[in-house]
Amino acid sequence: MIWPFQKKTPEHKEEHKETPQEAGTEDELEKMNTRLVLSQIGPHFIFNVLNTIYYLCEKDTAIAQEAISDFSSYLRTNLDLIKREEPVPFSEELEHIERYLDLERLRYGEELNVEYNIHEKDFCLPALSVQAIVENAVRHGIGKKENGGTLRISSFRGWENYCVEVYDDGDGFDPDAPMEEGRSHIGIQSVRYLLKVMCGGSLSYISGKGDGTHAMIRIPVK
Repeated sequence: MIWPFQKKTPEHKEEHKETPQEAGTEDELEKMNTRLVLSQIGPHFIFNVLNTIYYLCEKDTAIAQEAISDFSSYLRTNLDLIKREEPVPFSEELEHIERYLDLERLRYGEELNVEYNIHEKDFCLPALSVQAIVENAVRHGIGKKENGGTLRISSFRGWENYCVEVYDDGDGFDPDAPMEEGRSHIGIQSVRYLLKVMCGGSLSYISGKGDGTHAMIRIPVK
């Protein structure tokens, strides 16, 4: 299947002229992809990681070197994904998430407990879609809870969908409400758009103040 925003490859011999609708979809896809990538490498995250590495250089140089390697790989992957026009394997997304959480655990220590319950990896979804949800769980859930909390990432196959669940027992938040700084949750908006356009998927949230947050991504089984 050829998505409307993907370019024709040489194997497709018929001539195809891009319609205004296709051009608009491709432009919007790239715009949302860029917004999502940039939302994941904000200045606060970069400052916190660099500050942590700075102190590790004196405390434990081996861990500091590993952190620098993880941080470099994390940034490189994000920037490489800006113009990504096709879904990525969930296994690849999961590796990126693990790298991100390794960096956050350097900062939060035992206050950030991570659990994985992965039963299915053989499906594709937009790059950074799950990672954006995980980052929201850490920043707006566990990170604001006294003494931290637990983040659980699960995947499985249902009758009609591949499902990815991200749950945290943090303070909870309204994903559709403006953030304290007056900005909206750009990552969530972009994830919903990319899921719908790239693979017909969806994102739903159940969250309440003090009740934690449960996010669910559904990808139709082809």
